[in-house]
Amino acid sequence: MTQTNEHCNAAETLQGAGLSQTTQRMAVLEIIIKADGPLSAADILNRTDPKQKINKVTIYRILSSFKERRIIRELPTDQGMNLYEMACRHNPIHPHFYCKTCRIMSCLPPLTLSQAMDWFAGSNAFRIDDVHVNLSGVCRRCRE
Repeated sequence: MTQTNEHCNAAETLQGAGLSQTTQRMAVLEIIIKADGPLSAADILNRTDPKQKINKVTIYRILSSFKERRIIRELPTDQGMNLYEMACRHNPIHPHFYCKTCRIMSCLPPLTLSQAMDWFAGSNAFRIDDVHVNLSGVCRRCRE
């Protein structure tokens, strides 16, 4: 994740999005907030506390509601799997690199895409819902 040392507050984020602060939503959001890069639904499930009894269907429902409320961004991969990351001021829109060998998506430094979005959203009256700039190939570790 390209975010700063600051993090979003899960409770405030849910409240601002008009979602109730259920234990399961809080758990999923905390995992995404603390992640150092995009996560799959399976990654999120694996990081949950087994005592919380969250299953994969619940994870997908929560992710869907977060995406609808623009709390998170969904990042498609060429493997048909989606990855998820925070969509907040701490994690501005940025490009990603996806390694086709190890299937790890890495965040790249932000570019001027945010400026482009401001231009489109300004007086030009475009509504941009998503921007995806993903590079794919083989990472250095897998090439060695």
